[in-house]
Formats: sequence, C-alpha cells, structure tokens
Amino acid sequence: MGDFLSTPDKSKESSDGENTYIKYGSSAMQGWRYRMEDAHLNQLNNNNYDIFGVFDGHGGKEVSIFVKNHFIKEFMNNKNTKYENIPDSLIETFLKMDELLKTKEGKEELYMLNKMSKAEDEEQDKKNKKNTENDFYKYLDPKNSEDCDIANITGCTACVVIIDEKYKRIYFANAGDSRAVICKKGIGYQMSHDHKPDSAKEKNRIYKSGGWVNEGRIKGNLNLSRSLGDFEYKQDKNLSPKDQMITAYPEINIELLDDTCEFIILGCDGIWDCLTPQEACDYVKDKLYDKEGKPKENIKLSKIIEQMMDDIIAEDINNENGIGCDNMSCIIIQFKHNKNNEK
Repeated sequence: MGDFLSTPDKSKESSDGENTYIKYGSSAMQGWRYRMEDAHLNQLNNNNYDIFGVFDGHGGKEVSIFVKNHFIKEFMNNKNTKYENIPDSLIETFLKMDELLKTKEGKEELYMLNKMSKAEDEEQDKKNKKNTENDFYKYLDPKNSEDCDIANITGCTACVVIIDEKYKRIYFANAGDSRAVICKKGIGYQMSHDHKPDSAKEKNRIYKSGGWVNEGRIKGNLNLSRSLGDFEYKQDKNLSPKDQMITAYPEINIELLDDTCEFIILGCDGIWDCLTPQEACDYVKDKLYDKEGKPKENIKLSKIIEQMMDDIIAEDINNENGIGCDNMSCIIIQFKHNKNNEK
C-alpha cells in the first residue's frame, strides 16, 4: 500500500469484453497511493470457463502480479479442472501459487518484478518532484538484496470468479478481504467472506499456530488472516498449509446461474471500504437502466467503474481516515439473459 501522493493519480487501466453469455468491464486506478499494488485478470471462453480475479497486493506489487501471471495456467492444468471438479481445483490452485512462489524460478521472477517496480518508483519520484528525504529508507529496503525472499514480506489477497457456461454454475473463491457480490433481482448478495484476524474462526487458527492478534492485526502487523505469499507467517513445518497462521486456503461458494442473476461486482477492499454490497449494486443498476427501467444502449461497463472510482475517491486524505485513499480495482460481469429485463 505504501506512502501517499500529494495529489491522486486518477488514470485508469480499463478493458471490456463479451461473449455469447456475458459481457464484462474492468478498471484499476492507483489513486492516492504511492504505487499501484493491485492486479486483476479477465479471460473469456477458456474451455467453457470464464475466469476473473482481483489480487490486492501489500508490501509491494510483486506477488499480486505473479499470481495474475500464473493463475489461469495452473487452474486449467489442474487435474480437477479436467474432471470438472472446480471447487477442488480452485483450492489446489490457490495453494499452488504459494508453492510456485517458493521455487527457484518463482523467486527469480519476483526479483525481476521488484526491479521493474523500483524503476517505476523512480519515474514516480521524478513525476512528482519528490525529494530524497526517504532515500535512506529505500537503501535499507531488504528487497535490495538479491538473496531476499520477497514473498516472505510481500503478499496479496485473491478473489476469483469462475463461470461454468456448460453446467450453469458460478464459483467464488476467496482468500483475504477482496470481495465478490452478485446482484439478483436488484438485491446484492456477498459471495465471499472477509478474512480478518478478529473473526472467531480466523483468530482460533491464528492462536493455535502460535500467533496473536492486537488491534485487528496479526502480531500487530498484518490486518488479513488469509493471503498468498506472506511466508513470514507460514513457517511452522508441523502444520498443513490450511492451518498456518496466515493461509492461502480459500473459501468456496457456488451459485446456480439462472435468470435471476443480473451481474457480479468483483473488487478489492479499496472499493468496499467506500460502498456496501447493496450500494454498489444500486450504483451499477442506475447506470445500466433509465428512469423507466429500460436498458440503456451501448453502455461500457468499464466506464461505469471509472465513474464510480472518481465518485468514491477521497477528496482530501487528511479528512477521510484513509477511506477512499487506497488503490482501486473492480470488475463488473453482466449476464446477457438480463439485458432486456426491467429494473
């Protein structure tokens, strides 16, 4: 997440796509943060699966980008995907991300991603005419060392949606506090659980593994209880990956895809800090339909997200308690069977 800029970077990375069944729009904005640490993915028509994901990085962008680069390939190659056992495939793919991060090749890729990130930081400093008062702290950055295990001190959330066009099912997999919401007949339903250290289930695992929670943070540091990477909290060799202090093990939810499903909103916590699930659904529906409830023509979903981000970003970081100051990434997935439904 890092430091703040003096003025927000409101430039957007956006895309749109569609197939026979769905259309999607995605957008990401750096905002007030010193660097963009989110990553996201959209892929249609991969062997009857449409795949979407949001990965919110912390401690750097290296792990979130790594996961974006490898998730789809590992999911599609998983034996459970081939046997159409999607829940087990998602669980194994989440855990596989941690395994890959530990390999020699994974560590080398993280090191190269770190070099790219530092080059981007230098350009950011020039752009914002930042002085060198923080150079001393940059010099002490442990990532400067070639033998630094970057995934020890860097991680990301992962919230993934798989749409199975063949069997008309939607799979939601989540580790962390990014979130997926489905809108059905105008009502927003949260399809993922925020994994926070203060929740009873998460806290029980944390204490059993030798950790502790203070002011909502594990060991007073990380305010998440599930993530990819963050190997500093996954050191007990006597515990399974699922039972570590912080685990990459995802929670899975399944929803039948029927005519009541209107759209899905998938976003990082920068979105959900500002909007409740229902507020986000109401916002999107207001952009999709006119006052008479008729669908508006030629609406790009990415443009809805861009406007939403501009509406919820904080005007002043000193007066918002951090709300609206985070990186923002969001994907809207609209089901075409509802394009002619009334509001």
